[in-house]
Amino acid sequence: MIIRQFQHNDLDAALYLVNEYAFFDGPTEAKDFRVTKSFPEGFLVAEVDGRVAGLIYGYFKDIPEAVLSNWNVSKVATIELLVVNPDYGNQGIGTKLLEKLIEVFRMVGVDLILLTCPVQAESAKYLYEKIGFRTNAYHMRMKI
Repeated sequence: MIIRQFQHNDLDAALYLVNEYAFFDGPTEAKDFRVTKSFPEGFLVAEVDGRVAGLIYGYFKDIPEAVLSNWNVSKVATIELLVVNPDYGNQGIGTKLLEKLIEVFRMVGVDLILLTCPVQAESAKYLYEKIGFRTNAYHMRMKI
């Protein structure tokens, strides 16, 4: 397994993974990946036998100074996406992607990472907790 930065020729595989296995409310299109240009170092893929088996993306979060002070941190990042093809499950791909992105964030001075984990992504929640993330809020909605 190789963890490397996303390349443009990974786009089709990335779109397949996201649309097939991620928990989004609608389809993801190529234009949705434009946001990754703001911090390309935070867009990583796991390659196994020449195929993209998983990916992760994170970027900096703009947090007001008063909140940073209250949280006692200086630079915040968020993990927007982590998805692994289930055909490659139980190989540690999600863990390796997450650890590598955390390493990238540390190198650029991030001292707090936020993320949202869909309720139905129980294995992802387990992974995040195993790495050291703790629940501090619930994102809720009600359709009326």
